[in-house]
Amino acid sequence: MEQDMGLDDMSQNEKDILYAFHMIAESKEEADVHSEALRSHNTVRAMKHATYHRTLKRLLDQGFIQHAPQRKTGLYRLGATH
Repeated sequence: MEQDMGLDDMSQNEKDILYAFHMIAESKEEADVHSEALRSHNTVRAMKHATYHRTLKRLLDQGFIQHAPQRKTGLYRLGATH
């Protein structure tokens, strides 16, 4: 399943952020996740600030997540391609 979804090529940091994203979205029953909530999740909390932002950018570039409509920063949702 990981291979089918393209997760087998991801770094551990990318997987950690994506996992946190899913957990937060599921618990709130909302499609959009604030970056503050993502940053404070236990799988992401220990990640260095620069690493977090680089990893988030890679997930955006790869289409795993996207900016929420009408927003350029701070609010994200799962990408349509994944």
